Amino acid sequence: MMMAAGEVRLFLALIVLAGLWTALQLYYTPGQEARGRTYPLLVRVLYSSGVVPNESTTELTPAALKQKSVVNTRLRDRPLVFYNRVPKCGSNSMKILLRAIAKNNYFAFHEDRVYVVETFEDDELQIYADLVYRLPAPSIYEKQIFYVDFQRFGFQQPLYINLVRDPLERRVSWYYYIRFGRVGQRAIPRNFSQQRMAQTFDECVFNNDWECDAEGKEGFLLTKFFCGHDQICRQPSQMAVERAKENIRRHYTVVGVLEEFSSFLKVLEVVMPQFFRGAHDTWQDLNQQKNLLEDQRTINRSPPSPRIRKIMRERLKLDYQVYYFIRERFHMQKARLGIQD
Repeated sequence: MMMAAGEVRLFLALIVLAGLWTALQLYYTPGQEARGRTYPLLVRVLYSSGVVPNESTTELTPAALKQKSVVNTRLRDRPLVFYNRVPKCGSNSMKILLRAIAKNNYFAFHEDRVYVVETFEDDELQIYADLVYRLPAPSIYEKQIFYVDFQRFGFQQPLYINLVRDPLERRVSWYYYIRFGRVGQRAIPRNFSQQRMAQTFDECVFNNDWECDAEGKEGFLLTKFFCGHDQICRQPSQMAVERAKENIRRHYTVVGVLEEFSSFLKVLEVVMPQFFRGAHDTWQDLNQQKNLLEDQRTINRSPPSPRIRKIMRERLKLDYQVYYFIRERFHMQKARLGIQD
């Protein structure tokens, strides 16, 4: 018996749906099983991810995760936004804002409690990816960490966002912040001599101290935040820059620049309204009420001289490539959305 045209279309639609379902199941497969190691050190990551550790979680290994079937390999029904914040790039302002809008926009905001930038190996990242994936959704999660490729470990990629600033301005702000803190928060005590405490940024550059050198941990920090944890990302190179750019292109929904913070919030409102509805107006209200921008100002900051600016721009040349790429991309995004400063 010949099937009617409507029945044929229904039959073909069912076949297509079955194929899509099968493809999804194959695509979101469990992550790679790594060497059987334990990670008591990662207990702090459990805390920072909003997961309270217990006796069993202190001995987690990638093999144990797979055996216990805690890895969720299916699509999330609601989104998770990952803000892997760059230090001294407006992250405190962003956290104040996110706390304010979370309730009205019906999402959970998970604040990280580890303030040291960490580099993880693959087997550690497997555990970390599972912990992040288990956060309830819809959520925004923030952590000071380099980019993590969740798909590499069998998980759905979160929606990445970030905020950056001019690399030299970030470096200068960080230099004085670690000495004196900001208006709304005292600095963490450090073992600096009185002479070292009083040293200006210009003097630091002339002396080539670790806070101002080209090769230290701050040397190409912006590039590392978008490049990731791989070996290629751990030493300054053009390859690290290109990897960072590719990750931004493929995985970041919005990366704004601090110099255009107001526009950044407007873009987020349009692109991610579920989370950022009313963000711009809320920030304006908060700032008027509490003078938040003044509270975030670094104490005793002295601007570098033109000569030092020239030296540091050369030392930060890799980060400037990434910064200019981000700024151009952000301006194109603003233009497409019709957003003006």
